[in-house]
Amino acid sequence: MDRFYDEQYVRLRNRELDKYYLHADADGVGVSISQRRNSLNVAWRVHIYQGSCGPYLLLHSAAYGRYLAATATPAPALYHGFRAELRDYDHPEVPEIMWLDVRAGLGRGVLLLNAGDRYLRANGKYLRWNTGVTVESRDIENEKVSSMMRWIVEPIDLTERAPRIPDPIRVSSP
Repeated sequence: MDRFYDEQYVRLRNRELDKYYLHADADGVGVSISQRRNSLNVAWRVHIYQGSCGPYLLLHSAAYGRYLAATATPAPALYHGFRAELRDYDHPEVPEIMWLDVRAGLGRGVLLLNAGDRYLRANGKYLRWNTGVTVESRDIENEKVSSMMRWIVEPIDLTERAPRIPDPIRVSSP
């Protein structure tokens, strides 16, 4: 866990797609990738949880106050693996929201491995409109992980200005 610190804020940039960040969707449940680097939706607060098998990461959405989770629900057509989404932390130990960071080469690259033995991955390598984020097991035959599973950890300095929250939309009434 040398790339993450408890209570730290980070952005997770996909290494393959470079300018795309892990993004909490506007519905407060879905996750995707987005190029909007300065959005509150791409900020994640790290919690280090000391579980029975050692320390785990919990990634808390700064935008919605929910945790990044892997599900057992199959991903929609044209996506790989299973759905990833935001969930509440409502039990003492919730394996769906527990992650390990696995070193992925030199630099700040990591693989995020869920307690359910699936890796967080972006979609859209060939179909750029496909911005979903899912979880998937590595290729069992070749013992390889997809390049779409690699993430760069970008710490958010406390001196950075918080993203601006837009003003309320004014609606005229009849």
